[in-house]
Amino acid sequence: MRKKVTGVTTSLMLLVALTSSLVLAQGLPIPLIFDDDGSPDGTIALMYVLRNPAFELKALTVSCGEAHPTIFAQNLTRVLARVGHSGIPVAAGRELPLSGKNEFPGSWRAQSDGFWGLALPQPVDMVQTLSAAQLIVNVVKASPRPVTLLVTGTHTNVAEALRLDRSIASKIKEIVIMGGALYIPGNIASNAPGYTNTVSEWNIWVDPVAANEVFASGIPLRLAPLDSTDDVVWTSQDATTWSGSGTPEGALAGEILQMLLQWWNPKGIYIWDLDTAVVASNPGVCPGERLHVDVITAAGNQQGRTVVRPGESATVSACLRLDSYSVKSAVRAALEQK
Repeated sequence: MRKKVTGVTTSLMLLVALTSSLVLAQGLPIPLIFDDDGSPDGTIALMYVLRNPAFELKALTVSCGEAHPTIFAQNLTRVLARVGHSGIPVAAGRELPLSGKNEFPGSWRAQSDGFWGLALPQPVDMVQTLSAAQLIVNVVKASPRPVTLLVTGTHTNVAEALRLDRSIASKIKEIVIMGGALYIPGNIASNAPGYTNTVSEWNIWVDPVAANEVFASGIPLRLAPLDSTDDVVWTSQDATTWSGSGTPEGALAGEILQMLLQWWNPKGIYIWDLDTAVVASNPGVCPGERLHVDVITAAGNQQGRTVVRPGESATVSACLRLDSYSVKSAVRAALEQK
């Protein structure tokens, strides 16, 4: 771990109230498309989304990244069956980035394809035959209210959807993104031997062209980079709490966290996508800083870097600091809701 994080005292009751007030203020939950790349942290985030009344989950899409989309989309239908949800459309994106050949380590992708050896039942619903990009277009256009996109993997599916039908931009309320490293080092070389890029974060680096198109789209963007998502360290105590929540989503989240702790670091790990899902459900947990952020697309050891351009017009609202206690309290409150 790069740093030890200590929480600031924050009331659990306050966090529950803040999340609930967001729903009440809008009158209805947030129509949400969740676009992930088949990651364990993304799957834990999905458990939070499924249990949070702030969201109305309209679709799940899988981008190229930590898993192979066609395989992990099948996994997601089985995940939904395990936790008792049906009728949520799932679609797979393209197998390669829009440009280039960047990819996660093959061993990581094999583990995600196999759902890390965890047990899943047969699906109730089947994967959609249309592409992830087309499903995004269809859901956004059909929604009577603007849709929020939660993007916790590569930007491939979203960029491709905008290429298919640019008019959907006006019906997207915002895109909440886990990605980038603004003022701290990236996590590629430090996570995977043999990779030399020290400045970029995986989700942006795998498909920097797609990320650049999304960052330049003019759609409101809320960014949760490593700067803030490295502020929260999740431990076996969290896994035990989730597993004892009495909900199927909490049980699966706890199982995945225990697996990650065994694989990566028994003292604690980051769950970047889960932190970002909390930011999506409750903007008050991390007031954003308006910044202009560019993505470097040129090949080389700077590729995928997210660069802040001071003085230029803002393109994102960046969450730069998270309070660990607040985030953990919000997750616990959601997973324990009956």
